[in-house]
Amino acid sequence: MIGRKRTRRARRVDTLVGSNTVIRGDVEFSGGLHVEGRIIGDVRAPADGSAVLVIAEQGSIEGQVSVPHLVMNGDVQGDIHVSEHVELGQTARLSGNLYYNLLQMQEGACIDGQLKRMEAPLQGELEEPVATPDPEIPTTREHS
Repeated sequence: MIGRKRTRRARRVDTLVGSNTVIRGDVEFSGGLHVEGRIIGDVRAPADGSAVLVIAEQGSIEGQVSVPHLVMNGDVQGDIHVSEHVELGQTARLSGNLYYNLLQMQEGACIDGQLKRMEAPLQGELEEPVATPDPEIPTTREHS
């Protein structure tokens, strides 16, 4: 990859789920989460852009995943929402839909679902727009 600068995000590990560990329940994290074991539940991280989820080749998640950055070599059964960057390694296996902004996928990665590219959502993008009065424009009450 000439000209591409690799970030060190994936190397930072604040939390490790070891190969002999099974977690039943939702997991919320910030920083780096490295999964070599099994998580049965949803995995979420703040959308501030600093959190990285790394799923090792023997790691698995059964649930929804919502993170800013994902490096995946293991197995996920559920939908994945990645707001910034996802890297699917050669041994990655996904049974669910992948919603992503930027995708890097190696030959051999398997996806049983849909790939849906999403632009990075703006704050409040999914909500109805709220009309705010312009202070320069007089309202009808001011004329009465």
